[in-house]
Amino acid sequence: MAQYDFIIEGGRYFDGTGAPSSIRNLAIKDGRVARVTGEAIDHAEADRVIDASGKWVTPGFLDTHTHYDAELLVSPSLSESVRHGVTTVLVGSCSLSMICSEYEDASDIFTRVEAVPRERVLPILKEHKTWSTPKQWVEYIQQVPLGPNVISFLGHSDLGVGVMGLSRATDLAIQPTEEEMQTMERLLKEALEEGFLGLSTMCLKWDKVDGDREWSKSLPSTYAKWKEVARLNKLVRQYNRVHQGAPNAATPLQILQYVRECLGWLRRPLKTTLISQMDLKGSAYLTNLTRLTSVGSIPDRQELRGSGQGPGCARGRSVPGSGGGIRQEDPLVHHRG
Repeated sequence: MAQYDFIIEGGRYFDGTGAPSSIRNLAIKDGRVARVTGEAIDHAEADRVIDASGKWVTPGFLDTHTHYDAELLVSPSLSESVRHGVTTVLVGSCSLSMICSEYEDASDIFTRVEAVPRERVLPILKEHKTWSTPKQWVEYIQQVPLGPNVISFLGHSDLGVGVMGLSRATDLAIQPTEEEMQTMERLLKEALEEGFLGLSTMCLKWDKVDGDREWSKSLPSTYAKWKEVARLNKLVRQYNRVHQGAPNAATPLQILQYVRECLGWLRRPLKTTLISQMDLKGSAYLTNLTRLTSVGSIPDRQELRGSGQGPGCARGRSVPGSGGGIRQEDPLVHHRG
């Protein structure tokens, strides 16, 4: 019996650490890299040999902002990403997961924002969505034939609608009751226990609800008071996970709220990533604010591990955490939809 499943021979190898590339030979066993060497590997030691001469051999890419939440249900191989070298995808961004809310609510907070036809997404959710808790979603995802690894945020719009209903969650005059807040905390805690990456929220009001019930209202997460978000962030901080936010571009000083949340003074820093077109580097004021968040932040390379083998219900690897502070994402680069 061969020692390895296959050999990748003569490719330019990038190890992912930033070290210079070099021509290397790799041996693969049971889906993992078992050996990397500059020396020749005997072909008899493997069932198959791949000639990678003139090609690059790299670690898999992490697509850290997709909206594959519905597509996972009908095409879990996500072959369009895998064929481009993506081995891990992140779903549940922009406050939009499909975990806690009813199937029609999940569709209506998703389709207009992501510019996908409601008449396509709604039937998919109606047919497939049998879960209403993070644990149930994990159990479902672990049974489907995934192509890449999958990690997920719990979306705040999804969470709020699941607890309060779409109409109440998009009414400025209504805030969650104490009982509803406790239910949200319970569901978020369950998600974090199951390995979700954290909580995603939305303050940008130009994303709108679809359907014929609350059509054209802003996403439910935008109706939440900051004290609600801060209360949920206590759990995210406790589990050393990530808060993904999207500030309202019309009120750039709102970033102060994120700064206050992620500061690590006298408490653990809150890992924070912002989806924003604000120029954090070009503005001296915002640059100083973001630098401030790093003072007192404790770098952390702890791996997030949930049930199974990876965070957020992934079926492979764990993803290293980062230290506290604000990181900016560009939706024009990372957004799908």
